[in-house]
Amino acid sequence: MDQGMAALIAGLAGTAGALGGALVGGVAAVRGARIGAEKAAEAARQQVQDQALADHNHWLRQQRLEAYTTFLAAYDAHVPIADRTSRKIQDLSPGEDLPDEDLAEMIATANAIRRERQRVKLVGPDAIHSKAMNLEETVWNYRYALVTLAEALQGAMPTEDLAETEREERRALAMAHDSFVRAVGALIEDRRT
Repeated sequence: MDQGMAALIAGLAGTAGALGGALVGGVAAVRGARIGAEKAAEAARQQVQDQALADHNHWLRQQRLEAYTTFLAAYDAHVPIADRTSRKIQDLSPGEDLPDEDLAEMIATANAIRRERQRVKLVGPDAIHSKAMNLEETVWNYRYALVTLAEALQGAMPTEDLAETEREERRALAMAHDSFVRAVGALIEDRRT
């Protein structure tokens, strides 16, 4: 083999090597760029999902606060009516008419509590809804105790046990309210909700 032929073969081999290296490098660069683009797209998708979750959690927190606030406002509207009705009932004389308007107003405010409790049920969580249900049931139980006491007073029947039941239901009402407020406070403090 002469030197020209050897140089030609060496040149061709070098060119083939350079082309092969460039081809392998190009394939690797394209693959690297594709992997980088996939990683960037995945990171962007994850960021969008995280932001959507954060936005949803913020929205839910706001809806819960509003539902709890309106539920407590309905309860707060009920309390003075229940107190006024209780005083009127305790002052009843035998044969005197029942304070029907006040008792009807108690039903109206108790129904408002029921409506707002339904909203609490929608936004949850179940533990808070359970406390709201207990408070609503206690409102109705207290009204029943008042009506029973009023009817006994009106009919000049013995009322000692009924008066004690009314006081117990009043205490239960205060405890149910306190339990609901404490549960809401604990939920608000928990940043994961």
